[in-house]
Amino acid sequence: MFIQAPYQWDFVTPGIPDGAFEAAPGFSPTPMEQRVMLLAHLRPRPDSVVWDVGGGTGALALEIARLLPRGRVQALERDPEAVELLERNRARFGINNLEVLQGQAPVDLQRLAPNPDRVLLEVGRPLGDVLRAVWESLALGGRLVISTSSLEGLVDATDHLGQLEASDLQVVQATVHRMQRRGDQTRLGAAEPLFLIAAERHQ
Repeated sequence: MFIQAPYQWDFVTPGIPDGAFEAAPGFSPTPMEQRVMLLAHLRPRPDSVVWDVGGGTGALALEIARLLPRGRVQALERDPEAVELLERNRARFGINNLEVLQGQAPVDLQRLAPNPDRVLLEVGRPLGDVLRAVWESLALGGRLVISTSSLEGLVDATDHLGQLEASDLQVVQATVHRMQRRGDQTRLGAAEPLFLIAAERHQ
């Protein structure tokens, strides 16, 4: 039986190429440049406990886990096809400190490790109860990074974080353009813009 060796990324920097991750129809990795920006705002420590709520392909969770040899990353994903894809990517990279759970926020947050100090939350629609449940679980001094591609998600997130008296609130729009060649033409193609909302909990 042939056993595939783990994918090797021997550089100290994050930013694994998109093509290194397995994808599937409807599921593609967050572009590398946006992953690096999300990681920079998350600011994990070597022993952080990290939740990734809405794990998708697992690209970002895997980036984090490989950088935290003494840390723990848990990805919660509701779609069974995405969970299977996430597990395949975890095995592909030989990552042992990433746990993948199928479930939906907020009801299944209780299955995750208590009091994470870092949380990633991906939202595609107004989040309300999910954000509040995540915030109440977040350790004091912890950081929350929310990503959304919609204006509704941006407004909803910032409104709720304001009500929760979040500290160090930051909002960034991350837009990536990459060179593309078609025949003898070269142009810059844009990935879907991403809003990044980061905040800390101090009370």
